[in-house]
This record gives sequence, structure tokens and C-alpha cells, in this order.
Amino acid sequence: MLESLIVAGACDGLGGHRKQLCEALDSVLAEAQLLQQEKEAGQGSLFGGGDAGAGGLPATGGTAADPGVPAPSGRPAYPDVPPWTEAERLTREKEVLGFFISGHPLERFRDEVELFGSRTTATLGEWSEHQVTVAAVVTGVKRQISKKTGKEYARLVLEDFHGTAEAIVFPDAWAKLNQTILADAALLLTGGYSDRDRGEDHAPFIVEAARRLEELKASGAVALSLRWLAPAAPPAEVLRAATALCSAHPGPTPLYIEWSDGNGESVRLRSRRIRVAADDDLVRALRDLLGADSVHYIKAG
Repeated sequence: MLESLIVAGACDGLGGHRKQLCEALDSVLAEAQLLQQEKEAGQGSLFGGGDAGAGGLPATGGTAADPGVPAPSGRPAYPDVPPWTEAERLTREKEVLGFFISGHPLERFRDEVELFGSRTTATLGEWSEHQVTVAAVVTGVKRQISKKTGKEYARLVLEDFHGTAEAIVFPDAWAKLNQTILADAALLLTGGYSDRDRGEDHAPFIVEAARRLEELKASGAVALSLRWLAPAAPPAEVLRAATALCSAHPGPTPLYIEWSDGNGESVRLRSRRIRVAADDDLVRALRDLLGADSVHYIKAG
């Protein structure tokens, strides 16, 4: 129960990070048990002085990580362990709460979600004669065996910023995708609908292809665009500074310049020489230099 409270974030105000609190839990409970035994035996705690608070713990000096036995500095003696990654923290939250509370696994892929997702979980059940895409986290994978063919297929539970939805992966596609479609994976799923479900309000989404969201920028599928309207083009020295910034962050992401005169005339040019690593530091620096509205992610091509 205490571990679940820690994982859910209920103990975040006690200092330390959640992994430290979980790692310290066994020693905390052992110390608490010892203090309770001493109280029942009528003995005073060596560290607790004469005053005991509720539950037999010292009124001062104790901490959540080491109740009654503070480190020499008076600070909690938390184990020296690295914190959980964001993905680990959110996965554990989902396990004990049934939903994410301190963030969402898709948050760091928000640009990819907006660029490549044509549907959300809220609209995924609407039948279409064309292929659609949805960017989501796979929160459930149920493997099943087809009674007709004896082959394995899968039913999925997907979650995005809008809610949850179900999808199905038929045997032929599942044989190709079962190493990509894994629980807790953030994916761009492409698929369609059966003709027999035409016009249905809750038509099952049939997955035909899957791609990890984290691969989209690395593969060059996402481009970085610098854009402005005439006559407000940046001065030459600012453009030189932007070029220097981009050159200092080489990577797989194509770089575009988009310009418009405000009267319907526009042009998009792709740099032949410069490709960038479109990390947060570069994007932040370019937005500081050119303005927040002048730097955008777009689909490459």
C-alpha cells in the first residue's frame, strides 16, 4: 500500500524522488517496527529522545526516508539511486491508478501527433473508405488465436490525449508487427476499416502498419521550417546567426525556408546543404532569435 502511494505521487512532498522512496521503504518499515516494539516494551529510543509522536515515531528528527534516524546533517539518508525515467514513472502510475497523472507519454511527441495523426481515439471508430493514422500509446495488447486459421492476432487498447479506443491487428499484419506493437509503446498506427462495417458509428479500426514515434524525427520524416512574412524578413545578420546555429547542430532533419508576401504569393525552399538535429536546444535558440511564430515542425517532402 505504501509503495502504491509513492508510485502514485502521494509522497512527492516528502523529499527525494519516487525511486529513492521505494528503495528506502524496507528500511523505513523495519525501523518503524523496531520503534513500535520499543514503545510497547516501555523503552526509549536511542535517537528519538523522550518525545514520541503519533505511532511511536519521534516528534522531531524523523523523516519519511529514515524515521527517527536522521543523517548527521539532519537531512534524510535516501539511497543514492537514479530516478525513474519519465516513461518508467508514467508506466508505474498507470499500473496503480489506471491512468497517467503527472504527465502523458505522448507529450514529448506532441509535434509528431499533430503532424501525422489524422484521427484521435475520439474519432477512430468513424468509418472511412481511406486509410487513416492515429498516434497513440498502446496500453493493452491481448494476443488471441483465430478459430478459422489457427493463427495469432491481437486486440489493442490505445490511449492518446483524448481518451482510449480499441483496435485489431489481423494475423498477416500481426506476424510483421508483433515486435513493434508492444505494451507502453508510443506508435503511429496506419490502417483502415472493413467494407462490411461501412457507415457504422463504431467500426473497428484495423491496423495495417506501425511506426515508433521516436523514429520519425531521426528518420528525416519531420522537417524544421523557418518562415516569415514580407516585409518583416529578418535582417542579414540575423539570418547568418540562424545559419550558424543550424550548422552547429548537424543531424537528420531537413531544413526549409518558407516565405510569403502576405498577398497569396509564397515559396518553400529546402536546404541542400544543411540538415539539423532538431532538439529542444536548437529550436529554443532559433525561436529566441527569429521569434516563436517563425520556427515550426512540418512534414518533410
